[in-house]
Amino acid sequence: MSSLLQLFTRQGAFFLFATLEVVCLYLIITYNTPQQEVASSTWNMYSGVVMERASKAQNYLKLEQLNDQLREENAALLSRMPNAFYTEALNNDTIQNDSLRQRYNYIAGEIINKSPLSANITYVVNRGHIHGVEPHLGVINGKGVVGIVVQVAQRHCRVMSITHRSMRISAGLRNKNFFGSLRWNGGDTRIATLYAIPEYADVAIGDTVETTGYSNIFPTGVPIGSVSRKNVKEGDNTLELEVKLFNNLYEVKDAYIVRDLMKGDLDQLDNPE
Repeated sequence: MSSLLQLFTRQGAFFLFATLEVVCLYLIITYNTPQQEVASSTWNMYSGVVMERASKAQNYLKLEQLNDQLREENAALLSRMPNAFYTEALNNDTIQNDSLRQRYNYIAGEIINKSPLSANITYVVNRGHIHGVEPHLGVINGKGVVGIVVQVAQRHCRVMSITHRSMRISAGLRNKNFFGSLRWNGGDTRIATLYAIPEYADVAIGDTVETTGYSNIFPTGVPIGSVSRKNVKEGDNTLELEVKLFNNLYEVKDAYIVRDLMKGDLDQLDNPE
């Protein structure tokens, strides 16, 4: 309080001058028609600019909220895709009962941290146990496969990216009945290799490589990349396909965690006891 009083004491003349100027300006505008018109047009012009900038600032502050809303909507749409359902068909004499059961649903999240450039890239996603995330769930985005959940905390999880030496994905060629194992061997983070494709397979440069669904981690048909080169592996009559990944793993931001609703049923086959 004393500091405020000292300020008014030292700068009292300035504050008095400023107050009188405002009063004079008010009186001139109030009692003079030309000045009223000038003031009104000036106010309209500048108030429009101020309101426009305020609106832009408000919209900018809402971007994060809008992004979260879009992620949730995309997750809902992904849950309605054909590869997110499991067909149950029962034939009994002439009666056929066809129904679709939900197989996969999606948890929308955002990548909030990335490991530095290294041989093994990982991400941190802002979704965890409280959101229904578990280890060994697949993670995708709008361009295709991102990685697999390896660690889960209450509100966050760590994802091993497709460009990690420990990653193995069951992958195949779109519209062709050939599949193998895809992995990254280090080096260029834009390139992975698909192994165990028969030498006689009709593979063309540019063919799309996608998930097979056999690993029970990703739905069938999630894109991974395209064939950029093919080599014959000597000794076992198979092809090694160089795959150019669709995702730039350093630019990914959105993440959709894939939950297999039949995981418990399939786990019973691996652990019958």
